[in-house]
Amino acid sequence: MTIERPLRLSAQVSDDAIASLRFAPKPFNTVMQKIYDDYGTDWTEASYGQLSEDAQVEIRALIKAEFSELKEKDIKTVLEPKLWLEQRSLMRKAEALQTKIGTAQSDDFNAFDDVLKQALKDANIKLETKEKKQFLDAVTWKNADAEPVVNKVIKAKENSLYGQFSYHGTVVEFVQDGDLRDAENIELNPSINTTDLIESYFKREVAPHVPDAWINADKRDAQDAEIGIVGYEIPFNRHFYVYEPPRDLAEIDADLDAVSREIMALLQEVHS
Repeated sequence: MTIERPLRLSAQVSDDAIASLRFAPKPFNTVMQKIYDDYGTDWTEASYGQLSEDAQVEIRALIKAEFSELKEKDIKTVLEPKLWLEQRSLMRKAEALQTKIGTAQSDDFNAFDDVLKQALKDANIKLETKEKKQFLDAVTWKNADAEPVVNKVIKAKENSLYGQFSYHGTVVEFVQDGDLRDAENIELNPSINTTDLIESYFKREVAPHVPDAWINADKRDAQDAEIGIVGYEIPFNRHFYVYEPPRDLAEIDADLDAVSREIMALLQEVHS
């Protein structure tokens, strides 16, 4: 049985979050920070992202020594102004959004997302898909005390057992948090329906301790299409291990005495 829990995010368009957007995500992030520290402080508005031939030679040597995992195509990308200008553009968009959204922390990503959409509209800003992902990655973080993130509103009755929760007057499904996903092994009982077995186990062993958890009904066995994947466990120790009691201590002491005598005899031969 696969158990899910909701993603909970806080958000804040802080100055530090905006500053981090100067640099692209992996694999460019750390090398861009190093290049900017060493060469970027001299860039002007017109020369931003431009590196002289001598600088490029030095940077290639630096990458070879400290960032050897970068491939040649990545090195070429980071040496060209295009990537730097794209990141500066994203950073400036974030600065404009900050003037609309403010710098206060929000512990309800659903409300924050509504504010963000309105801010984008008011500022006449369009974020491309990868830009929005990097922006959200920069301004959000997981927070167990934050509100769960809504995936979608559904037209169905509440069934929290399977992730259909009543939330602010509607029935919703939450975004799953992959880091909190868990699996439980439940011993099958031929006399009990599999679904009933899983549900009773969940209500007894999981729900009292993790009230926001639910059963992932999409994880089904290919053989019977029932919820949960049927697996097998062979307890080798229980079935095949044969216990052998240790030797009597008197026998072990006798062996040690014999070995000690042999060692002493050898030492006497050496000294004679």
